[in-house]
Amino acid sequence: MAVEVMVAVYGALRDGNQDKTEAAIVTSALKNLLEKPGSNGVVKINNANMGGDPAPGVQKHFGAVVKVDGERHAFACLENQTIDFT
Repeated sequence: MAVEVMVAVYGALRDGNQDKTEAAIVTSALKNLLEKPGSNGVVKINNANMGGDPAPGVQKHFGAVVKVDGERHAFACLENQTIDFT
């Protein structure tokens, strides 16, 4: 199964305010996790796996667009949830 990460973002809106975005582009981090031997396309989304905490003290959200066997799919979850990208 071929999995290609197009874009991935991890972060939050401080106080729910759209002008206080605290987020990071985590495309490379997700790609590296998916390429790890034994990952089987399953990744836990958390500060450690995403390269740090872009919004300390705030619940983070994750979103990604990933091609699976050439077909684009959107994925989303909250911090500390697990996604099966296959």
